[in-house]
Amino acid sequence: MKKTLLFLTALFMLNGCGTIVQLMNPADKYEAYDGTRYDWRQAQKWGLPILDLPLSFLLDTVLLPYVWSQQE
Repeated sequence: MKKTLLFLTALFMLNGCGTIVQLMNPADKYEAYDGTRYDWRQAQKWGLPILDLPLSFLLDTVLLPYVWSQQE
């Protein structure tokens, strides 16, 4: 049981968070649900990031006031 939990935790950590990746990207301005879109594109390409999709959706939702405050 402990080995399975450790393996799943490592799997999620290797996945990365699409929202954080998009926030740290200096080339593009962060827009609403960019992290979710990034995860979706990666999931179509590789399959594995689909595990992070619900978490990125939640974090993108929490960051909506930030996105709205940055719009002019």
